[in-house]
Amino acid sequence: GKGITYSLTTNATLLTPDIVTFLSDNRVGVTVSMDGPPELQDKHRVYKNGKGSYAVIEPRLRTLIAHHKTRAITARVTLTEGVTDVVRIFRHLKDDLGFHEVGFAPVTTGEERAYSLDDNGMDSVLAQFNVLAEEWLEHALRGESHGFTNVSETISELISGVNKSHPCGAGLGLMGVSPSGDLSPCHRFTDADTHTMGHVSSGIDRARQGEFLKKGHVEAKYDCQSCWARPLCAGGCHHEAFVRYGDTGHANLHYCDWIRQWTDTCLRIYGVLSVRNPGFLERFAERKGLS
Repeated sequence: GKGITYSLTTNATLLTPDIVTFLSDNRVGVTVSMDGPPELQDKHRVYKNGKGSYAVIEPRLRTLIAHHKTRAITARVTLTEGVTDVVRIFRHLKDDLGFHEVGFAPVTTGEERAYSLDDNGMDSVLAQFNVLAEEWLEHALRGESHGFTNVSETISELISGVNKSHPCGAGLGLMGVSPSGDLSPCHRFTDADTHTMGHVSSGIDRARQGEFLKKGHVEAKYDCQSCWARPLCAGGCHHEAFVRYGDTGHANLHYCDWIRQWTDTCLRIYGVLSVRNPGFLERFAERKGLS
């Protein structure tokens, strides 16, 4: 039969020792969505009464990381206005709290939002990504793991020879399910009436699914046709395109240069390792199940 694995993303507010034991016993992968040390975590991740969440989740995270023995625990950071100190956030989550890997993603929102990142914010993020990327390379040359997910994911795609037709698996290999049972392309579209794709009781609406996938195909995005980074990018997040441009099939033009610069950085890392420590790439591929 098929082997099935499970994973979840949590803000850690409801973690208990019993839940941690259950997750470990059943080999459930856990990603914690958080934004760093107290003053950054508590900037946006607050309770309904405005109280910050860091003091609540910190001891629960230490329990999770110490006692979940079957899968590595990772962190995922949302970068917003005022939460862009990438290197400091990485140090806190990786070194102070003990996460196995830490990944970062700029917030997906319209530019009119107060917490959105402007061009200066994105430039600062890229500069700090490059600092951690150099550290990742230095560790790899010594045959060591670093823990910066953003490099690891791109290196994995380069090793695999990825040539994406779509930017992600939304509506293709995954779907979002709302509490009422409505299906959508992914969790970001959940409960959005404009993008329903059926219901758990009646199945997938193949016509709507087909329309979504046709519109989101990289070949349908004029602006992507001459871009050398298109095999790894394919135009970017469908939901972000909808928020920014009102069209899930629109290329995310606001960060094309950013993506090309980051891809160039990772290509250079891949090239250096191919020459100076190819054995690391072989072991990396085996560990990631790429070979």
